[in-house]
Amino acid sequence: MAHLNYHEVAGANPVACGRELGRLFGPVVQDYIDEERDNKVWRRRRRDAEVLLSQTDKYFPAYVDELQAYADAAHVPLLDLWTISVEDELGDEAHEKCTTVVTNGGRLIAHNEDWDADSAEDICILKRKCGAVTTLELYYYACPLGRTALSICSLGYVQAINSLNHTDWRAGVPKIVLARALSELSDVEAELGKLLKIPRSSGFAHNLVDSAGRLTAVECTATRQSVQRPKTPFVHTNHMLDPGLASLEDDPDGKSTYRRFDAACSLARASMDQADLMRLASDERCGRTDSILNRNTIARAIIDLDRRTARFWLRREKQKGWVDYSIDFLFETAVLSA
Repeated sequence: MAHLNYHEVAGANPVACGRELGRLFGPVVQDYIDEERDNKVWRRRRRDAEVLLSQTDKYFPAYVDELQAYADAAHVPLLDLWTISVEDELGDEAHEKCTTVVTNGGRLIAHNEDWDADSAEDICILKRKCGAVTTLELYYYACPLGRTALSICSLGYVQAINSLNHTDWRAGVPKIVLARALSELSDVEAELGKLLKIPRSSGFAHNLVDSAGRLTAVECTATRQSVQRPKTPFVHTNHMLDPGLASLEDDPDGKSTYRRFDAACSLARASMDQADLMRLASDERCGRTDSILNRNTIARAIIDLDRRTARFWLRREKQKGWVDYSIDFLFETAVLSA
């Protein structure tokens, strides 16, 4: 039985899907915008966001068309919708904390999605069918482009996102846009380099796993990036793993990232089953703020490529526990392209 906060949309193309999402989630984003308009820095953030929108339109005009369709259907101005989606680029709010573990030769993936303690109602599970492309993801209502948490895309990849704190920033394409673009890769080797040449305003850590379990770990700041193909078990939280990026690391959010990293590394093994990984994702040994499962964990996912399932947990429906969803679509596309 699916979660109550599981939704499906379909359209012939991304613009049509954007329109359907705007109809579905319009009341939610209207509330977000109304709340933010009362903030004394709203006008400044809106001006700053417009610069990032211009950069995005230059490199990803199709995404802006999709957002415009969403905004029209939701009856909100495009710039207002865009501003709430890039707010963490424009202010000093606390950063999210997430934990990702990849094991079993890349065929078993766990992701704990953290934001803040009162944001459990801000996330859902979304299945989107746009033409021939199917995506299943943990979806933030405030980020209409999606793919900023955990996603599985039929074009070929599972992507788990971890936030990073870095000191460099510039006018460029926001990290949420790059996250969407990387989620739609079909061949990392052939396509990643071109995307990483696009000027960014900031960056995430992108953990990409294809249907065969091949892992690519990408860490981005605004001006630099690292691409590695680590062995498993692999753990990423919210600090840079590549020493070459250390000079750009900003002060992480307390010690949480290191404590979660150490705890996950101590529990992760080269060979695990779903039950093992569920126990890891439920570990609370480091207290309410610094554990793998902490007070800010609002969603969790375990992706099992062998069983072809995505197992999701939502704090807002924690009484339901873990619920399985099929990811057969990831493998069907892989067979067609082979």
